Amino acid sequence: MRQQSIGFRSGKLTLEGIVTIPQNTRGDCPGVVVCHAHPVLGGNMTSDLTHAICQSLDDAGIATFRFNFRGVGGSEGTFDQGKGEQGDLKSAFDTFRKWPGVKKNNFGVAGVSFGAVVALDFFDKHKGQAALAVVSPTVAAMKRARLDKLKGGRLVVAGELDRMAPADELISLAVASQGVECCMIAGADHTWAGQERELATQLAEFFTAELR
Repeated sequence: MRQQSIGFRSGKLTLEGIVTIPQNTRGDCPGVVVCHAHPVLGGNMTSDLTHAICQSLDDAGIATFRFNFRGVGGSEGTFDQGKGEQGDLKSAFDTFRKWPGVKKNNFGVAGVSFGAVVALDFFDKHKGQAALAVVSPTVAAMKRARLDKLKGGRLVVAGELDRMAPADELISLAVASQGVECCMIAGADHTWAGQERELATQLAEFFTAELR
C-alpha cells in the first residue's frame, strides 16, 4: 500500500493525515475518507483497525484518506466532543476531493465508533459523498441522523458483543430505515480486536459495490 503523510488545515488548526492511492489501477480512483474511533479507546489514524480498513480498500482499488481528529497524535487542538470534529471531517473531505488521482464526485465516508457518530452528523449536511458506512455508532446518533432521509448507499455494521453500541438496537434502527444495509459480525465487541480483517473486508465490499 503506497502511503503519503500530509498536513491540512481545519480552521486555524493543522491536522495530520495519510493518503493512499492504489498502484495497480488505470485512471482516477473512487475515494473514501476514514474516521477513527474515540482516542480514549485507542482510536487514531494508525491503529490496527484503521490501517486494516484502508488496506482492504486499497486492495479493492479505492483511494483512502485517514486522518487524526483535533488533539489526537500530531494534530493540533483539543478534543471537542464531536463538534469541532465536524469541521475536521469537512476539511478532510474537501482536501481529498481535490487530490490528484481521486474522482472528486465518487466519494464515500467510513467511521468507527466516535468516528461513526461524526460521520453520521456530517453526512446529511454536505453534498458530494455517494456512500456512508458506520461501524458501532451510538444509538442516539443513529436516531438523530434519520438514515431513511439520507441519499446514497448506507451501511450499518454492529458487533455481536458490543455493549456500548448494542447490535440489536442498531440493526433494528437500520432495518426500519428504507434502503439501509446492515450486518452483525459475530464475536466482535466495541474494540473490534481480533475482528479487524473481517470488518475491513465487509467495508471494502460495500464501497466497491457503491462507488463503481
